Amino acid sequence: MLGMILVDDRRYLHTKNYLKGMGHIFCETDTPPQNLDFMIFPFADDIDENLYDTAYFSAAKPDVAIFSGIRKAYLAQMCMEHGLTYHVMMSDSTIAAKNAVPTSEGVIAHLVTNRESTIAASRVLVIGYGICGRDLARRLMAMDADVSTLVRNREKELAARADGVKPIYLHNLFEHSFDVIVNTVPQTVLTDDMLRRLGDTMLIDIASTPYGFNMALAQSLNERSVLLPGIPGKYAVRTSGEILGCYINDILRGR
Repeated sequence: MLGMILVDDRRYLHTKNYLKGMGHIFCETDTPPQNLDFMIFPFADDIDENLYDTAYFSAAKPDVAIFSGIRKAYLAQMCMEHGLTYHVMMSDSTIAAKNAVPTSEGVIAHLVTNRESTIAASRVLVIGYGICGRDLARRLMAMDADVSTLVRNREKELAARADGVKPIYLHNLFEHSFDVIVNTVPQTVLTDDMLRRLGDTMLIDIASTPYGFNMALAQSLNERSVLLPGIPGKYAVRTSGEILGCYINDILRGR
């Protein structure tokens, strides 16, 4: 199939190579839309709405497959108006599951290079026990860290216990102390008052906006606290790019 890709992320270079290996052909980004079977728009960057305007999308094939990494309101609007199929890759549960591995490895790489203590015997709290939080907790445990997770319901509590991870509810948070806290939840979990009570604990946020806490305050309490968004685009970019390529290829092949 013939397509175009607007590269704004290192992952996309490997996505392109993967799809070429699957027999797909790429052309220049100014190729007329009526000739394209698929379009891969920027992973996160803004789209040039003057170049890719309503006339552009109205000229596209009815069965063209349109992709972007994260959801773009403009793309969603254009696809709705012109009856085109829009695929938001990072909203797919399969990609989320596969991305958990490079995400966890990226967090571990950051901890190894930015702390003066081993991961082994470190007290780590993972906020959230979804796909990403669970994978990270398991890998930290395999490195002999003392791992807990902040949970909100009985289901997550039982999942954590089954994995040997200690579940903690928010109202019990200050009955424990931690060397590192990693947030995976894209909403405010820790208030400013809670951060002050945590003192100089190193806090890492790998979620998307609005994040799990006030990072500016966290950094004032511990300068090594940090936001680490989009880890798969920085660590193991080949693997991460091929994960996207596999997803796109499956869509194009009708799987």
